[in-house]
Amino acid sequence: MFHYFVYFLKFILCTTLRLSIEKGGTFTMTTKFVNGYLISFNTYLLQPIQHDAKVFTHVIDKHNELIVTRKPMHVLRKSCISLGSTYEAAKQSAKRFFGNQHKLPIVVAFDYGFPCIFLPTYSPNSIHNIWIGLHAITNITPSKTGCVVTLKNDKKIELPIQYASISKQFVNASMLYKHYMNERKQLSQDSPYHPPF
Repeated sequence: MFHYFVYFLKFILCTTLRLSIEKGGTFTMTTKFVNGYLISFNTYLLQPIQHDAKVFTHVIDKHNELIVTRKPMHVLRKSCISLGSTYEAAKQSAKRFFGNQHKLPIVVAFDYGFPCIFLPTYSPNSIHNIWIGLHAITNITPSKTGCVVTLKNDKKIELPIQYASISKQFVNASMLYKHYMNERKQLSQDSPYHPPF
């Protein structure tokens, strides 16, 4: 309980700053800075951004956009731990399903039995990797420079990634979602205990 209270305080104590993005670019909007962030179904995207010599995380979620003063992998790992798992366990679980593939989608947490799945655009350890929530994607279209991903809030994200590559990532994440939903269904059918209501 205290852990969540600390997260709450970090959000309240956030400041408003301007930020440099991607070598020379500037963030044109005023954005909140926070020290920590917990991934949920409200989270749509975790994007690395460079500020001076540091890498921070640009978060797009259902309600707003903010900057976390940590790398995307740190945010992902901390979220897994806070929600009852680890990044390593989530990765191993995906490997058991897909085999020894690269760029595997992972389940960050379960919300009432529904898996919250994020897919990487590059290798998870790449400084260019963006994590996108499967639940947040409404469309993927090819573009001259790669592809455009449309999120639930109608925001369009241009990515320098081949359309075929991100489409494969989307299909893999969808397969993982279906696998976990089938597991959930099987578990509820095989349950030795049935509540008396």
